[in-house]
Amino acid sequence: MRWSWIPTFSCWLRLRRSDVARLAVALVSLLCVASVPGSAQVREAVVIAHADTLLIAGRVFAAESLYYDAVRWNSHNPAARLALGKYLAARGALKVGAVLMEEARFFGGDQAEVARALAPVYQRLGAYGALASLPGSPLPYAERARAEWLRDHPPTVAGPDSAWVSYHVSDSHLLGQVTLQIGADKVEAIIDARERGLVLDPVWMGRREVRRFASRGARGPGDAAGVVLAVRLGAFTFTNVPARFERQRVRGTAVIGLDVLAALAPTFDPPADRMLLRRGGDVGSGMPGFRIPTLTTEAGVFVVKTETVFPIGHPDVQQYLRRARWTLDARRGEVIVTGA
Repeated sequence: MRWSWIPTFSCWLRLRRSDVARLAVALVSLLCVASVPGSAQVREAVVIAHADTLLIAGRVFAAESLYYDAVRWNSHNPAARLALGKYLAARGALKVGAVLMEEARFFGGDQAEVARALAPVYQRLGAYGALASLPGSPLPYAERARAEWLRDHPPTVAGPDSAWVSYHVSDSHLLGQVTLQIGADKVEAIIDARERGLVLDPVWMGRREVRRFASRGARGPGDAAGVVLAVRLGAFTFTNVPARFERQRVRGTAVIGLDVLAALAPTFDPPADRMLLRRGGDVGSGMPGFRIPTLTTEAGVFVVKTETVFPIGHPDVQQYLRRARWTLDARRGEVIVTGA
């Protein structure tokens, strides 16, 4: 199987020659300070910066080795633990990543910086109790109130162990579009890898199917957070799905975050207009196919190609994936492509 993307995505995602030159200078400088007191922290900072650069360049496993090296050299260095925790969470190891970030705070890491990294990981884990009590939380009042409610009313998924669900890919909706049932209404929802939960039109804010959270001073839909009490997708029913409100271009439509589907280890079959969802969220380690590493951050889901990192919804990616059957294995940080 050949990898045939045209590398046109934003140049800031590339490892430029000037970056390599600066990195080389930094590493030479590191050797010069090896005998200076406090040089261990300098060494670890340079290594972490090098790992970050390699990760942006798509050299995932080289970056991983350096993140681990930084922690081995000084297991109490909060910056090293935070960097490794963020990396592992982005690769799908959410629980391990969260523990490392919590340890970074314990070892003196900046509370606000750690909280910014931990909050989306807690959300992906469904750890709403931890999210509600997160020290230095970056969440606005509405989202904190929602986290407290979800702590006592956690999201669930009911349905068969696995089932095929209809979806449709088009040039306008590269990741596809599904039909949701909310109450008595059918809602066409675009799949978006940059979103979490659901995005509903503000007309839903007063509906009985939605629980709304907002401060007294809330001025508009953007200041509110929501929970959709029940959403049906094919044979599956999702309860207590986090949502936000934003006016949609087409009345009556919505957006569903890829994270909602990722929790069910989806296999997308664009030529057949269907996807397979697995309630347990696991595809097993033996699925055959061509494996592509993924990174999941607050900005969305990315796939990794040598020297380039692409959003999974990028046209160059979807031009390749829409001709094949592919599975998003979020737990292992991979896209598995078969049948291309």
